[in-house]
Amino acid sequence: MERKGIDVSSWQGKPDWEKVKASGISFAILRITEKNGVDTSFEHNYKGCKVNGIPVGVYKYSYALTVAEIQKEAQSVVDTLAGRGLDFQVFLDLEHESQRKLSESTLNTMIKTFWSVVTAAGYRFGIYCNVDWYNNVIPAEAKSKYEFWLAAYPANDNGAIQERLRPSVGVGWQYSSKGTVSGISGNVDLDVFYKDYTGGNEMNKTEVINKVLSIAKAEVGYLEKASNSSLDSKTANAGSNNYTKYWRDIYPSYQAQPWCAVFVTWVFQQAFGKETAKKMLKHYPYVYVPTLMNLFTRYANPEVGDIVCFYRNGEFTHTGIVTKVSGDRFWTIEGNTSGASGVVANGGGVCEKSYYNSQLPGTKFARPDWSLAATEELKIDANHWLEKGDSGTLVKEVQEDLIYLGFSCGSSGADGVFGADTEKAVKAAQKAYGLTQDGQYGLKTKNAVDKAVEEKRREEEANKLQTAILDKVTLPYIKKGSKGVGVSMLQTMLGTKVTGTFNDDDVKAFKAFQKNTKQSQDGICGENGWKAVAAHILANTK
Repeated sequence: MERKGIDVSSWQGKPDWEKVKASGISFAILRITEKNGVDTSFEHNYKGCKVNGIPVGVYKYSYALTVAEIQKEAQSVVDTLAGRGLDFQVFLDLEHESQRKLSESTLNTMIKTFWSVVTAAGYRFGIYCNVDWYNNVIPAEAKSKYEFWLAAYPANDNGAIQERLRPSVGVGWQYSSKGTVSGISGNVDLDVFYKDYTGGNEMNKTEVINKVLSIAKAEVGYLEKASNSSLDSKTANAGSNNYTKYWRDIYPSYQAQPWCAVFVTWVFQQAFGKETAKKMLKHYPYVYVPTLMNLFTRYANPEVGDIVCFYRNGEFTHTGIVTKVSGDRFWTIEGNTSGASGVVANGGGVCEKSYYNSQLPGTKFARPDWSLAATEELKIDANHWLEKGDSGTLVKEVQEDLIYLGFSCGSSGADGVFGADTEKAVKAAQKAYGLTQDGQYGLKTKNAVDKAVEEKRREEEANKLQTAILDKVTLPYIKKGSKGVGVSMLQTMLGTKVTGTFNDDDVKAFKAFQKNTKQSQDGICGENGWKAVAAHILANTK
C-alpha cells in the first residue's frame, strides 16, 4: 500500500503540523543537520510531527569527501537525535557534485561508515539519491545491501505524479519538488513510500533500557532557568526558579515547580511516546514521588533502568534514573539536583551522581515493565481508530477507561473484544461529550475520554485529601519558619515560590487566603486552615 508523505527542511520555515496532518499527509522526512549545525527548523518539525501523530524519519545531506568527514556527519546526526525515536530511516542524502568524483571503493567505504554509526545507535538506515546517481554513481554493493529512496520528477514539474518516471526499484519515490500542502508556505517535496515502517520494530529489554539511558545522558548539564525563556538551551538563563523545558513539554501549568519527577516523565515520553510512557509509569504525568511509590513494587536493591525514589525525613522526596550498578554502589541521572557546572545558588540541573545503597535507609527502586515499550504504541490518530470487530490490549484499555467513567461495556466487562456492548458504550460516551455518535473510537473520542478520566481522577484525589483532613489525619502545623513537604504543598496552593520553608511572603499570601475564606488572619495554618485548603483544592478541580 502506498503512503503519501513529504520531506522538509528550513526552506519550508515552520510548518503548521496540525494542518499538515489534517491534509492527509501520513509521514514526514526531516532534514536534521546542515553543513554546520542543526537544521533551524528540525526541533520544531520533530516536535510537531510527534504531537500530531505523524510518523517521522530524517535525512542528512552529505558534503563529506573522506571517511573521517562522513563519520563526523553521522555522529552529528546521532548526537542530535539523542536517542529520540524515529519511525522511518536515517537517510544518507548523496547528491553533492564533488562526491561524484570519488572512487567506487571510497564511496562504498563512506556509506558503510555512515551505516555503522547510525545503526549502532539503534536507527534504520537508507540512502536518498536521484535515479541518475543510482544508475551511475552508487556502488553495486550498496545497491544490494541498503534500502533506497529515489528522486525522479520532470522538468515541467507541477506537483502531479508522473507514472512514466516511477523508479522500478527503491522503497520510496520523491516524485515532485513543487507540491503544495496545507500548513506549509510555498512548495514542498512530495513522496510515496511502499513500506509501512510504523510497526514491527521491536526492541529487546536491553535496547529499551539503553534508549532511556541515552536520552537521559544527553540531558546532563541542563540547568533550570531564572524565567520562562531560553528553555531549550542547556546553560542560558540559568537560575533558581524551576523553569524548564520539561514542564513546558509535559505539564505547562506546573511550570516553576520542583521538577525531578517530571524530568523522568519527559525522558520516558521522548523515548516511547506519551501513551507508552503512561503505561510504563502506571499514571501520567509522574510529578510527585510518593504517587509512584504507591503504584510500584518497592525494590530494596537497584537494577539499571530503575527509577530511584530517595527517602528522606520520613518522605519519598526525590527521584532519578539508575544508570549503573556495581555491588552496593549505584549511579544515577537526576533532574532538579545540584552538582552540574554552572548551577546557581539554590538552583538545580540534570546531573550524574553515585551513592552507596547501604547508606540510604528507606530509599526504594521502582522497576518499569520494559516489555511495554517493545510492543506497538497505541495507533489512534486521524487515520487509525478502533471499531467493532477489533480485539486486543488496546481495546481492553479503552474498555477500562469507559467503565471507569460509568459507560458499561456489558457483562464481560473489559475483555479486550470490541463487540456490540463496547460499541454502545463508545456511542454513549460520544453523546455525553458532544461528538458524532459513530461508535468508532478515534482521536477525538480518545481525547475526550482521556480528559474526562484525568478530571475524574483529579477530583478523587482532592476528595481523598479533604476526607483525610476532615478525619483529622495529622497534617503539619505551619507558621513562619516551618519547613517540610507540607510547606511545599501549601506554597504550591498559594502560588508562592516553592522553597519548603514558610517565609514572610508565604505568611502574607496565607493571610490573604484566610481573609478570602473568612478565617482569622494570623498567617498560621492549623486544622481549620488545612480544611479551607482542601475545600479550595476540591472546588478548583471540579
